[in-house]
Amino acid sequence: MTEMNHKVLIITGGSIDEAFLKNCVENNKYTEIIAVDHGLMAADRLNLPLNHIVGDFDSVSEHILQKYKDSIVPIKTFPMEKDKTDTQIAIEMALSHKAASIHLIGATGSRLDHTLANLHLLLLPLEKQVPACILDTNNKIYLKRESFTLQRKKQHGTYVSFLPFHSDVYGLTLEGFKYPLDRIHLAAGESLCISNEIVEEEAIVSFTKGILAVFETKD
Repeated sequence: MTEMNHKVLIITGGSIDEAFLKNCVENNKYTEIIAVDHGLMAADRLNLPLNHIVGDFDSVSEHILQKYKDSIVPIKTFPMEKDKTDTQIAIEMALSHKAASIHLIGATGSRLDHTLANLHLLLLPLEKQVPACILDTNNKIYLKRESFTLQRKKQHGTYVSFLPFHSDVYGLTLEGFKYPLDRIHLAAGESLCISNEIVEEEAIVSFTKGILAVFETKD
């Protein structure tokens, strides 16, 4: 069972726009912040109130790491050679702490293998029915296995794209979009649902089967 208001931020080791990170912390009432490996560097520069630090710390300066070893913030150190990424460890920690929602910042960047792996890691909270998303300046990425609505005033950017995740999505209907759809079969390998736009105050996304990857984006 999740804690109703327990909102967790995970700052991991990819590309981080620190102004964006600061704005997210100021505008969200996070009840727990977990710094992951190189994400600790950005968190330290912004003097963020951390609750946990995890990682193998292969990309953290010894000076910064020692600073936190001397603090009261719990640190969990893992070997560099392991079966899980540091980000997966942090997500599992957040879920074990009964997170009601999870935001990941620093989960995108130049390492596309890590970015794709992090997208797949969103399955972990999805299976626990915990809303989770990857955030950066230009993107908000999340998974859905049930129909949902989007508010135009609250969207993260101008465009909304949809891709089938793992396998096909069936009965996909889009209402309130520039390019509406009516009960289509969205097959893996198709780019039909890239760069749509919300034209009503509220847009409805419904489907009968599958997992949908949702991208709210801006250039």
